[in-house]
Amino acid sequence: MAMLTKLRDFFRNDPDGVRPGSAEDDLRVAVCAILLEVAEVDQEVPEEERRMVRALLREEFELSDAEVDDLIDLTHKARRDQSPIGKARAPCGWLPAQKRDLLVMVWRVIFADGRLDAYEDQLARKLQTMLSVNHSVLMEAKQLAREPATGG
Repeated sequence: MAMLTKLRDFFRNDPDGVRPGSAEDDLRVAVCAILLEVAEVDQEVPEEERRMVRALLREEFELSDAEVDDLIDLTHKARRDQSPIGKARAPCGWLPAQKRDLLVMVWRVIFADGRLDAYEDQLARKLQTMLSVNHSVLMEAKQLAREPATGG
């Protein structure tokens, strides 16, 4: 699937060592790309999913609305141009909790519109494989995403 190839490319090292941004910027673009891909996988992007992507980016990276707009624009450009993202570490190098947290964000976007599309489910399962996590981690993330957010 071409989409998975593009996502893998986001996480691969640039062979020339060119770094367009910091590791944190690379991570933000990679996570944003995944969340946008999840929102777009069923060829529809309901407003609830758009709002959820923005909220997750704001919360995860402590960004203002303007910074979220900039990140989404940068990610769209990187996806369109297939620009190298730099030396972002592959998500497989993340700690298990980080992988689970990314999958929780994925499921929250999927559930934002109140329905689970077959394409969304398939993408979540492909991301499970890409992240090299067990099915139980995917199911835990799915359950956590369904739980109401706690104020804190």
